[in-house]
Amino acid sequence: MTEEKNDQLRQQLIAAVVKKRAAIARAQEIVVRLLEPDVAEPEFLAMLWEIAPNHYTDIVDEREISRNCGYPLCSNVLQNVPNQKYQISASQNKVYDITERKKFCSGYCFRASEYIKAQVPTSPLWLRDRELRPSFQLLLRDK
Repeated sequence: MTEEKNDQLRQQLIAAVVKKRAAIARAQEIVVRLLEPDVAEPEFLAMLWEIAPNHYTDIVDEREISRNCGYPLCSNVLQNVPNQKYQISASQNKVYDITERKKFCSGYCFRASEYIKAQVPTSPLWLRDRELRPSFQLLLRDK
């Protein structure tokens, strides 16, 4: 009886590892796909379910390295990127760290990206089939 139980547990463990590896591989494929400049909104929103916040951060970073706006739905090229790390606002008497902001072509793209990043689920990728799929929302552009 214990031998049969051990075989069953071993098979469950193998199935879990295979499922985990497949989920991670799919997330990596999505990261590569979102580095391209021509991503449609429905496709983008569908992909968010299959990545983790660290994958989204990788997408933003890699897009910036290739001189594209960090927001996956924007196809603009980054131009005139400031070299400094901080920006001083004399009107508000504040110093702002612009390290993350420099990865985007506009304030809208930065806010939209942060809005999406906050919606990306934090649960393990391979356990998401047990969860209810959320409805992701894009930040509306100011009129």
